[in-house]
Amino acid sequence: MKSPFNTITFCISAAGLCLPLIFSTSALATSSLKPQMVQLNPGDLSPPVDADFDWIQLSSNELLKGEVKNLYDDKLEFESDELNTLYIDWDDIKVLQSHSVVSVGFTDLTTRTGKLLIKEGKTFIDDVEFDRTQIMTIIAGEQTEANYWSSKISLGANLRSGNTDQVDYSAIANALRRTTESRYNLDYIGNYSKTDGNNTINNHRINTNFDWYLSKQFYLRPIFAEIYIDPFLNYEYKATVGFGIGYDIIDSSKTNWSVSGGPAYTYTKFDDVLEGQSESETSAALVIETVFDTEITADIDFNTLYRVNYGSDASGGYTHHALAGFSIELTDMFDLDLSLVWDHINQPQQNADMSFPKQNDYQFIIGFGIDI
Repeated sequence: MKSPFNTITFCISAAGLCLPLIFSTSALATSSLKPQMVQLNPGDLSPPVDADFDWIQLSSNELLKGEVKNLYDDKLEFESDELNTLYIDWDDIKVLQSHSVVSVGFTDLTTRTGKLLIKEGKTFIDDVEFDRTQIMTIIAGEQTEANYWSSKISLGANLRSGNTDQVDYSAIANALRRTTESRYNLDYIGNYSKTDGNNTINNHRINTNFDWYLSKQFYLRPIFAEIYIDPFLNYEYKATVGFGIGYDIIDSSKTNWSVSGGPAYTYTKFDDVLEGQSESETSAALVIETVFDTEITADIDFNTLYRVNYGSDASGGYTHHALAGFSIELTDMFDLDLSLVWDHINQPQQNADMSFPKQNDYQFIIGFGIDI
């Protein structure tokens, strides 16, 4: 007959053996459920495949989601929902992945359209490899004619009746067509005023030019032209046609500054002359122009233009047209435009009544602009 003690001892011993085994198994199961700490190498990060957004990765391995707007002067404009508009140095872009078509301009002035991928030191447009160092510009969207054009018109008016009946109108308009290879510009500025039935202001100026880029910044201007009408300066009209060269000192997404110039031919038809004097005058001329515009803040732009015409004394001599203005964004489409215009003629032509027009005309124009 077995001893009860031995039996108890056996049971305790068995229990003693089982408990450690049960504890050890439970500990292993619990440890397997804990999240494992994995060290992530930042260099292993890469943008996800995304059909709705563009992605870029900086040289610091930071990832940004948003929309590529453009690349000018080695600055990439990138719009993020959280960070708003960013301007990033092109050299700081490690990876770029566009979800839609972009137009890429190269330093040889050719253009290619497609989805752009820059990764692992290689650049592809629709799976065709290119040299990244040859990329000069990027514009969102396909190569359609509408994408090449931008335009704006600014209108102002003042109507008054009572003791004085007065009507004032002013307009400033611009149309620009820009591609990698060329640029076409058309400007108009005009003012009209009538007080108590008498015309007191009536001037109109139209300028146009076409530029063909020979390099990233240097361009040939095969033609530029201007028509200026101002009876109060004794100009029935003055037409100028010429050609020249130009250089973009700054050409970025925020700031543009260019200088240009060249020889020209002018034809002036006077509005009112002394009896026996010629009603018209032709002259060789030299035209020099500089244009500067910049984005001061996200809502305020500043622009200025200075154009000089050196002609014969009989056609007016030295003349210039200067404009400086601010454009304040009110909505995505409408702006408040403030412009100061200074027109100067060194040798005004004498009128039939023996009087001379004043050498300087100043105008301050307030208008509401519409981006088209």
